[in-house]
Amino acid sequence: MLELPAISRRGFFVFMALFIALSTYMTTREQYWFLAVPVALWFVYFITFSIDRSLLFITAVTPLSMLVDLKEVGISFTLPTEPLLLGMMVLFYIKLLIEGKYDKRAFFHPVTLTLVAYLFWMVFTAINSTLPLISLKFILSNLWFITCFYFIGIQVFRKRSNLHLFLWLYLISMLIVCGYTIFQHAGDGFTKQAADWAAQPFVINHGIYAAMIAFFMPFATIYLLQSRLFTNKPLVSFIMLGILLFLTLAIILSYTRAAWVSVLAALAFYGVLQLRIKFQSLLILLGLLVVGFFAFQTEILMRLERNKTDSATDMSKHVKSISNIRTDASNLERLNRWSSAWRMFQEKPILGWGPGTYMLKYAPYQKPQDKTIVSTNMADIGGIHSEYLGPLVEMGIPGFLLFLTFIGVVLQRAMKLYYELQNGYMRQTVLMLLLGLITYLTHGFLNNYLDIDKTAVLFWGFIGMLTAIDLYHRNDGEPSGFETNT
Repeated sequence: MLELPAISRRGFFVFMALFIALSTYMTTREQYWFLAVPVALWFVYFITFSIDRSLLFITAVTPLSMLVDLKEVGISFTLPTEPLLLGMMVLFYIKLLIEGKYDKRAFFHPVTLTLVAYLFWMVFTAINSTLPLISLKFILSNLWFITCFYFIGIQVFRKRSNLHLFLWLYLISMLIVCGYTIFQHAGDGFTKQAADWAAQPFVINHGIYAAMIAFFMPFATIYLLQSRLFTNKPLVSFIMLGILLFLTLAIILSYTRAAWVSVLAALAFYGVLQLRIKFQSLLILLGLLVVGFFAFQTEILMRLERNKTDSATDMSKHVKSISNIRTDASNLERLNRWSSAWRMFQEKPILGWGPGTYMLKYAPYQKPQDKTIVSTNMADIGGIHSEYLGPLVEMGIPGFLLFLTFIGVVLQRAMKLYYELQNGYMRQTVLMLLLGLITYLTHGFLNNYLDIDKTAVLFWGFIGMLTAIDLYHRNDGEPSGFETNT
């Protein structure tokens, strides 16, 4: 990291004396903010000389972070994660400008190149945005996740033990959130309505909460089934069985249908991997499914409209309501948001409306017949409800294609890595990361949470780990027992 000049003992005491004198003066003037200076200095020192521990610390506190909404100035952020990530990002780019050093293999990796191309287009569309300030804030809030958990993450994950340490640190904190949520939920009789707020103040809604859990369902399952690869301690297997059962209970009680579907999609993708189906063949299959949907869309929609089962506390009814597009308010509101997005896209198909602008621009594009009881003209309830329509509306066709290309390259490289790795430990690690990503990419058809720290940390962290394995761990030997440092 950055090399700072050494400070002599005399200089240190002079500095401390000056700081004590100044802080005493500021306190007498009731300027208490000055007392935060040592914390800020400690953070700069810590992040400069121990960036791996800093990143892992942020990972551990992310599930427990809380939203701070300063409505009077129009700013909201999560504490402590986003200020820490902003500081880490700034110091990283300062270091990059001073030293000009970054592993060329990492920079010229196909995943990195497609990501950089997508970011460049994002910046270009922000310049032409209908709301430039909103687009700038959107880019910054996404950039600190990408910088810290992908670009910095790749280098942190060069140390093999950091791969599983990242996962365990997040998981342990998330289990605390799950325990708190279930306790809160129990107080209201485990009703569907209570599921919406039970995870607060740690998670603002049940969709994000369920997406977090879905990321770790493959990890818990594979860790249990392949425990001999990861640890030689039998007790860990029993602990992981308990964790898997607990996560299963938590995701069921979340009442989040999209998360349930995403876990089933990961299971189906596991079947694809076991059949060793190549990425190109998978693309052809997906293409045929899309063509088939449009060819028979009338028949499909007529069948879906026969379902009048609304979402409810009753689990069987809640499952049946997944395909209800006739009376279920949640499903109908998604269709309303998507229809509005399509009309917006038709008006600005090339450059889009600008990153992050959909929520502030979609209201006039709603049609009265599409509105539901939860519709709003304000940017306060939900988003576009699609991770894929967002780039299309906000960054036009090029942005949409670049995002799809990026996702495609990630999946292609990860699948290839899984098929080629001989190291069982690394192969199963790739599997749990890839299936975790599949849960979110599936969830992304119905929701968009990449601007939320809880899910963005996992999404970019998982991609950073897969890239690091591809670059640095292809030829690693098998570890002996549970790794603590390698």
